[in-house]
Amino acid sequence: MQSLIKFIFLITFSLSFAQNNEQKTDSIGTDILNASYVVFNNVLIKKNNSETLSYENISLGEVSSVDIINSQEIVLFYDDFNTVIVLDNQLNLIQTVLFQNTISFAKKGIANTLWIFNTDENKLELYDYKSQKITLSSQVITDFEPQQMESSFNFVKLIGKEKTLIFNQYLNLTDTIIHQKND
Repeated sequence: MQSLIKFIFLITFSLSFAQNNEQKTDSIGTDILNASYVVFNNVLIKKNNSETLSYENISLGEVSSVDIINSQEIVLFYDDFNTVIVLDNQLNLIQTVLFQNTISFAKKGIANTLWIFNTDENKLELYDYKSQKITLSSQVITDFEPQQMESSFNFVKLIGKEKTLIFNQYLNLTDTIIHQKND
């Protein structure tokens, strides 16, 4: 009986001083093959009917964004280190891209390319990660601070507080949408 009391006391004491580890989960979505993706405690998890896969890179800090538009080339962006990781459909590393300029956003483009927003130059760029070259670049974007980027293979939307800029696959500005103010 005395050992049971000691055991309960020990468990209670341990639990009262245990750290409060806040677990963070971000749902990314479902790809074209119905595999679902989440980031749980900075680990990318891919789950389909037959398996669960994971990818983690603790040396790059927090995952800023995940792009699953092409499930064969998944793009993870780590903005703390200006780094993009490209993974295959089994979450194996295809390419690591470390940018010299400050990058705010990175999304998958067509073939071996990434849509990136270069904050240092205020330009939207198409970067070929195989040849490690910028293949297209927009004009300098003035009086605009993007807060979010959405893309497909043929267009990019830079979403700001007051307006959204839409660019085509050649990085020409094709439309500007002014956001309505809610009073």
